[in-house]
Amino acid sequence: MLNIIYYYPLGNGAPSEVSRNILSNLANKNLHFNLLVFPQHCIRKEVIEGPYKKIEVASLRSILKLSENQIIHFTMAPGVFPNRRFLLYLLILMKKKRFIINYHGDPQTEFRVKLASRDLRCLFNIFDHIFTPYIIRSADKVIVNSIVMKTLFESKYNTKNLVVIPNGIDSSWMNSENTKYNLKGKDSGTYSLFYHGRLAPEKGVDILIKSIHILTEKYNKNVKLYVAGEGTQYKYLKELCLKLRIEKNVIFLGKIPNQTLKDYLCSVDAAIYPSIYEPFSLAVLEAFSTVNGPVIYSNKIGINDFVLKDGFTFYTFEPSVEGILDCITKIIEKNYDEEIHYKQKEFAHKYTWDKVVYEYVKIYQQYSSF
Repeated sequence: MLNIIYYYPLGNGAPSEVSRNILSNLANKNLHFNLLVFPQHCIRKEVIEGPYKKIEVASLRSILKLSENQIIHFTMAPGVFPNRRFLLYLLILMKKKRFIINYHGDPQTEFRVKLASRDLRCLFNIFDHIFTPYIIRSADKVIVNSIVMKTLFESKYNTKNLVVIPNGIDSSWMNSENTKYNLKGKDSGTYSLFYHGRLAPEKGVDILIKSIHILTEKYNKNVKLYVAGEGTQYKYLKELCLKLRIEKNVIFLGKIPNQTLKDYLCSVDAAIYPSIYEPFSLAVLEAFSTVNGPVIYSNKIGINDFVLKDGFTFYTFEPSVEGILDCITKIIEKNYDEEIHYKQKEFAHKYTWDKVVYEYVKIYQQYSSF
């Protein structure tokens, strides 16, 4: 029987959440192979085996003792750093074992974006930047989460071992109802926008804030932007609001629990995501499932590949001040399909983890006959 060695990250952030959601849904399926977990850190077995009764915890030593009929699944790129993930990568290279890697973005593109914004912490990832092409070409398969990522990897790294599998959301997002908030400004004349995600250079939140400034100052629009999330640009973005004198128009909520996030998303006029680079965007998918108005997003976000493939047309913009202004103005003036939120939710329903996880099962099955 095929043994799947599944790398299990314990950190925060979307890639780790995606990895844990895949495992959680795999564990609930009747699988025709053994599923073992290799955790990010040395931890007590019950931490993993508690929620996943049928899954064993693997060590480097136990992986060596397993039969040849196995595949290692790196749910995040190994990285060139002396940790357990990298040690596992070295082991499988030396033993010539088969392995799959998920890439949630392009390390080289992310490195350049952060360097351009003077985020010098990216220098800690310089070796990942250098060795990414080799790591990609050394894998049996590389899983990316959008067609735009597949095209980028093919042209940039000259590799053909790519498979596109979208990200997903938990089915609980599809049953969200706001019970606490009403941020829609029908009575006060205020139009409410919502953003959630990391506050990082590639997310384009600074461009969005500059657009809010022009909307309020030049066009005299009464707009409030709610920003949920944390990140390296948090302090810079708050200072930018003070500099532009729109601190009352931009409300920073920090990191908020999922249920509170769902309540906020259900209660605003629209949600907006201005990324200048985004391979997929779980945030947009979450907004599609909950917002009772338009979700407007950058045309650089990879989820739009699936929107178009499935025959939908939603509201996108060029991630620039002009592009954002044009799109928000149309939305404020009600120049959009008032049934759009039903279509957004119909689309989101196709991308719950209980459906998406079967794409991973199909890949594993390809190796079960080796």
